[in-house]
Amino acid sequence: MRRRHFLSTGAAAGIAGLTATAAPRPTAAASTRTTATDPTAADRTAAVRGYDDGLARRDLTTRGADGVRISVREVTTPGRPPRGAPLLLVHGARPDGTSAFDLPVPGGSLAADLVRATGRPVYAMDLRGFGRSDLPPGMRTPAAGAEPQVRSDAAVADIGAVVALLRRRHRSRRLAALGWATGGHWLGMYAALDTDHITDLVVLNTLYSGASDWPLQGELADPDRPGEPLPQPGWRAVTADSLTARWDAGLPAGQDPDARRDPAVRAAYREAALRHGPPGETPAPPGAPPAPPTFRNPTGPLVDAFYLAQGRQFYDAGLIRARTLVLRGEDDFWSRPEDAELLGRHLTRTAEARVRTLPGASHYLHLERPGFGRDRLLAEVRDFLSG
Repeated sequence: MRRRHFLSTGAAAGIAGLTATAAPRPTAAASTRTTATDPTAADRTAAVRGYDDGLARRDLTTRGADGVRISVREVTTPGRPPRGAPLLLVHGARPDGTSAFDLPVPGGSLAADLVRATGRPVYAMDLRGFGRSDLPPGMRTPAAGAEPQVRSDAAVADIGAVVALLRRRHRSRRLAALGWATGGHWLGMYAALDTDHITDLVVLNTLYSGASDWPLQGELADPDRPGEPLPQPGWRAVTADSLTARWDAGLPAGQDPDARRDPAVRAAYREAALRHGPPGETPAPPGAPPAPPTFRNPTGPLVDAFYLAQGRQFYDAGLIRARTLVLRGEDDFWSRPEDAELLGRHLTRTAEARVRTLPGASHYLHLERPGFGRDRLLAEVRDFLSG
């Protein structure tokens, strides 16, 4: 039997106690803030405007045990009671939850499509260091002077805080969750450590463990320290061009980019990430042309992804009890077939485990046109959550 290697991320050694621990706004301005359902918690809610799709949106804020403020976007059908338990969406290594899941253009909001498809209230959170959530201390200082920020243990703590918020808000013991890329890794880790709160889990294009080739290996590996990544700053300043570089480069040769993705979605994705992300603050040298705008992006998720791609595991999927759907786009550059297959084999305690490959779908399938995997993604998730 293959030996499993589990990796600590510092505070992860004490992570079993993080069942409800911790962690600012999309395209529209917020109205007056009011106290949410639990007056003992530091939860806040504000209405969101600027969308024209008939759905209601609110931006919520909660605090974790360490005082970090975490932002959460709520998307619901106004005037209609929900038909199921809340559905939480967790973004990946970049960008934030609203930019990834709720763009204000047709075809740009997976959150909206899931509300319509499932009847559930949908929530897209921002981990600390992302979007409108608080910055960890190491992202409030020069990048070179900090350790890589937002490792997996901090992400799991923030998910726990949002799970607690949603359970208070809906008085529900059931919760579904979907994680994209690194978000799927974080959710899997949370579901393995706190087995009671997530009942239906979807992971999309997610690394788990394995030793096959990984496209980012050459960029990150330290030639002087086998099996280790190059030293990383605490955070990086990301431009709009660098945000979409892999999406642009991954389009099939000879294919019209506009045929696969709506230019308005790409533009909204870039604009939203710069608006919602913490400013990178990278002024141009005197006399040089103005520097392009940037947002700060923590490097901890990339470091952890490197270790996952080397065959190390951060959690044992055999501990997960939630029904689990593992989805992978056939043309995903981030995860590998081995990750999905191994994760599926390790899901031994769950009542149901499904592993699906979406033909011709990319890493960014939820932001692309329906015929390139988005429709199949919605169908798989709808069918799974109706079970």
